[in-house]
Amino acid sequence: MSLSFHTFNRDTRQFYPAAGAVESYPGGDIAVRHLQPAPAGSVPVAWNAGGTLDYAALAQWVAFHAAVSGIAAPILVMPYLPSARGDHDPTADAQVSARLTAATGIGHVICADPHSPIWAEHTGWDTAVHTITAADLIGGSTLMGAHWEWDAVIAPDKGAVDRAGAVARVLGVPLLTAGKARDAATGKLSGFTAPDGIGAGRFLVVDDICDGGGTFAGLAQVIAAAVPKAELHLWVTHGLFTGRWRENLAPHYVSITAADTAAPSEPAALPPEVRAVPLLPAVLDALIHFAAPVAAH
Repeated sequence: MSLSFHTFNRDTRQFYPAAGAVESYPGGDIAVRHLQPAPAGSVPVAWNAGGTLDYAALAQWVAFHAAVSGIAAPILVMPYLPSARGDHDPTADAQVSARLTAATGIGHVICADPHSPIWAEHTGWDTAVHTITAADLIGGSTLMGAHWEWDAVIAPDKGAVDRAGAVARVLGVPLLTAGKARDAATGKLSGFTAPDGIGAGRFLVVDDICDGGGTFAGLAQVIAAAVPKAELHLWVTHGLFTGRWRENLAPHYVSITAADTAAPSEPAALPPEVRAVPLLPAVLDALIHFAAPVAAH
């Protein structure tokens, strides 16, 4: 189940699992059952893991807490925004997903390092989106340790400059920008270019999503050809790690780090080879700012 239910107490900063199950009738229609009112002093929080969201189940959970707990704008933690990479598709995947999420009645969405701002821009006035950035996560991780002695952060392409630039500022190092070459006729990737000014040293490549890792492998190969003594490390906020990711990344990157975006009640979703940075501390910081507790009845 990708959707799980929790409560958060602002006074104690404690995050607890809550009752509730997404079930279905024989005909396939969704029903959320076994829900309980949020305890006094707590706020109900739903956590959605993965890239799909059960809009009907979320809307039923929102309706329950509006009627029973007196919470008109509950909170959804959704680290990976559904269809966020479809922001330029003719089917408007990101925009549609954002509008459907807002239509459930959810008041706040906490996400991690979204692919673009388009998703948040289409939720409307009644749903606020709070972003935990890659810089927030790296800034609270062991990657900040002095022993790393980073020489620079590398953005894989121009689209990653804002994200990687924020990380470079947190680490106090320069930003270098690589490039991608595309076939003019098909628009498909045809090659990569190493960042200008790169030399020997230790570098952190920063991006938001890794699927099979082919893009990162191609980038590493052109950097190695230009500067054989460049030591590469990889940060991705959302490590999907599909297909041949091990074969693509292991030969080129000394370490791979990603955010652990699984709900606290669920097992970690990252492979053992990947260093995990927990998302929960940053989520708790975000919840502190806008979680209005349930009053005692």
